[in-house]
Amino acid sequence: MKLLKIASLCAIVLFAFSCVKGLDYTFDETKVVELEDAVRRSPAAGVKYPLIAVTRTAGVQSLQVNLVGKQLLSDQEMTYSVDTAISSQLTNTANIRAVEGTHFNLKGGKFIMSKDSSFARMNIEILNPGATTGKFAVVMFKLDGSAEIAPSENYRRVAFRIALN
Repeated sequence: MKLLKIASLCAIVLFAFSCVKGLDYTFDETKVVELEDAVRRSPAAGVKYPLIAVTRTAGVQSLQVNLVGKQLLSDQEMTYSVDTAISSQLTNTANIRAVEGTHFNLKGGKFIMSKDSSFARMNIEILNPGATTGKFAVVMFKLDGSAEIAPSENYRRVAFRIALN
């Protein structure tokens, strides 16, 4: 009986791994870009994007952008912008809508995805408007991509909650 169990187990193991031939891990599908923070951080309560806490003195925040797909043959200019659809975060009376030029600066809203690279950096400058006790400025950024490379719909947004105190 014990020999039959061992033989059955060996047969299952052999059949389970015998069908695996040289798997091809090449990604030839449509290229997309995504924000690393959107991939790694958990979404905030009730929304599909992370809410990153920063202080008003944080300075330049650099977010990693990932290229998913085959690497580029030439440099590609990508864009990002403010997404105004953050009304769910503004229901809290301590939160106000962040204003460009007062709370943050987009640094041109552009960056370069270099050829033969899978990563780039998107820079956002957090400005210091002065202290306001108990208030937070909230802004959501979205990756727009380029004419040739679309942003990943699931991982294109992150929001900053800037502590103003």
